[in-house]
Amino acid sequence: MEAEKYNLDTNHPPTLFVGRNYIFLPETTSTNATLKSLYAKSSLPEGTVLITSYQTEGRGQAGTTWESEKDTNIMLSVLLYPKFIAVADQFMISKAMALAVHDLVSTLLPDTEVNIKWPNDILVSGKKICGILIENGLKANAIEYCICGIGININQWFEDQTRTSLKTITGVEYDLEYLEKQLFSCIEARYLKLKQNPAAISKDYLDVLYGFGKKSKFRIPITDENFEGTICGINTDGRLMIKTAEGVKIFGLKEVSLIS
Repeated sequence: MEAEKYNLDTNHPPTLFVGRNYIFLPETTSTNATLKSLYAKSSLPEGTVLITSYQTEGRGQAGTTWESEKDTNIMLSVLLYPKFIAVADQFMISKAMALAVHDLVSTLLPDTEVNIKWPNDILVSGKKICGILIENGLKANAIEYCICGIGININQWFEDQTRTSLKTITGVEYDLEYLEKQLFSCIEARYLKLKQNPAAISKDYLDVLYGFGKKSKFRIPITDENFEGTICGINTDGRLMIKTAEGVKIFGLKEVSLIS
């Protein structure tokens, strides 16, 4: 399907580069996969954003799926060239992108608890409102490109106990195009902050990390083992650090879950 390209010269987002090159597809398999394919075929400027109204094969972390109703939510991917980040520190990109979405959602819901759940889900009052999928292309021990997929529940109605949306929370129908442009601004601000002051990104991430510094119950799925501990940090490669009675334990993606 041929992409519809919108010229934002007269109606552009208040950004320097994120969203200036804007590609819209009414439907696609997944925005990450499609943007990666376009990147492989032609030179795309940093900040290129691909947006769709419906994904037939939306993806989440570690092979999970991301399902969304048509024309109700934000589903996009943004192309970045974070060559200033060392491969060993690539989780910093995930932190910055999670904070960008957190900035947007917390601004829209100023009186509601908004957190980042490791590694980069966004929770509102403990329910998931956004998922993020980061895919980095590595070449010669450097990050050649980063494609960041973001799915935010906006106008879809949820009645289950684990997911939510802006409309579910407030009862308001939101203008998707307006919120997309606000998100572009948040992404650019956090990306530039990452370049200037990565330590500040790490601090801000821990400040809003769900369960950080609080005694909680965890489960190890592969062994069905439950234990108590306190999230005490994130190591350099993005793994979760949990302080327990036996010492600090370190877990990768899907190796542990927070129960309560």
